[in-house]
Amino acid sequence: MPLHAPPHILDLIEPFQAQGTAVVDGEGSLGYAELDERSAVIATALRAAGVEPDSPVVVHARLSRWAVVGMLGVLRAGARYVPVDAGFPVARQRYIAEASGARFSVSEPGLGIRLDNLRTVQADAEGFRGETVRGTLAYTCFTSGSTGRPKGVTISASALAASTAARLEYYPTPVSTFLLCSSISFDSSVAGIYWTLACGGRLVIPSDRPADLLAVGRAAQEYRASHLLMLPSLYDIALRGGLAERAGALSTVIVAGEACPPDLVQRHFDALPRTRLYNEYGPTECTVWSAVHECTRADADLSDVPIGRAVPGTRLYVRSADGAAVPTGEPGELHIGGPGLAELGSDLYRTGDIVSVTAEAELRFHGRADHQLKLGGMRVDRSEIEQALRTHPDVEAAAVGVCSVQGRKKLVGFVSPTNGEVDQRTLRAHLIERLPAVAVPSRIVPLSRLPVLPNGKLDHGAIDQLAYDAMPQKN
Repeated sequence: MPLHAPPHILDLIEPFQAQGTAVVDGEGSLGYAELDERSAVIATALRAAGVEPDSPVVVHARLSRWAVVGMLGVLRAGARYVPVDAGFPVARQRYIAEASGARFSVSEPGLGIRLDNLRTVQADAEGFRGETVRGTLAYTCFTSGSTGRPKGVTISASALAASTAARLEYYPTPVSTFLLCSSISFDSSVAGIYWTLACGGRLVIPSDRPADLLAVGRAAQEYRASHLLMLPSLYDIALRGGLAERAGALSTVIVAGEACPPDLVQRHFDALPRTRLYNEYGPTECTVWSAVHECTRADADLSDVPIGRAVPGTRLYVRSADGAAVPTGEPGELHIGGPGLAELGSDLYRTGDIVSVTAEAELRFHGRADHQLKLGGMRVDRSEIEQALRTHPDVEAAAVGVCSVQGRKKLVGFVSPTNGEVDQRTLRAHLIERLPAVAVPSRIVPLSRLPVLPNGKLDHGAIDQLAYDAMPQKN
């Protein structure tokens, strides 16, 4: 499907002509005129401080209206922002800030945490506003890498414009009120922020904690939310908790970041029969989304819900290990092309995801070709979790197993203690300081010796079986 997109994301939201409220959080709101003024002042202050075009600038904030001000301020300064969620473990915040190479930051007022070696502009700064400057890059988002450390993925301003323009073309109902339930450090937040602003709608942030479902329910009712994007697992919990009773105004629900189970489709249409449900798929390297499927009640009877067809402007290819096209129904690795690609130096991105094409020309997702896991809407490599385990002084060797309980991924950590035993409480606290909450194993099991392959590498197949054996399996 062809795509008509402008060259820069700011082309979709400037000038700020919409009337009324632009963004609301639990502590206040900003109208479009104030969002325009505040972001322009930040942009001017950053340029005066010496920020250069396309250079990284940390946006250090909770999930809040100040995060949105900071992002726009950086973009209007011609720089690229690096979102650092102030709700993340402090060690992870500092690592991302340092790894980004940034020398400047925009910070939410009142944060109790400071990031080292950054010259900071406060998001509520007052001052002179100058003209907007257009850079070529938009943001750098950190996702888990194969080295065991988060890696930065840089998205251009044109790719972000293409991703947002694709939403404007694909979805039939414009955003009037969007509930933002994603950390600013996860690229899924990008979808709601720029789609809403491009529609002149209202962005509502129910809480600085994305999983605060009581706040989500209150906000859905109070603001008569029209659009919602959530992880499938979180949306499932929300529906079971009675979200539908307070969210009757929803026209569109999107689930993304994890596989959508068929029983969730059934639960959605039972609770909200007039609300459209979409299953989105997309790697960080392809600017949030690359494929989408509009769900129907019939999907509840399938073994898995399709991830759909290419979004406008995107090209999808399914190829074998030697690069050849695979027949319909046969599994292969998904390659993605189009204007939404990150700054990769290549026309195609190899996702590492195994998919097949159905007779209806839709994609089915079969899993990862490597050891990266999709957990809570973010990609996490096993090696990152294993490295965090190994850095504890009482752990000599470590491995992470993955199993499924009632269709949900569970992590089990296996450790070989240095002196015969390891204190579970201190080890878990050690992990919480270093990993996102979704990456902390559900159980930690001591083993005198970890299973290995003949070449000495960890045998993750055997480790996954041990994980399955270690977890209670419910009928």
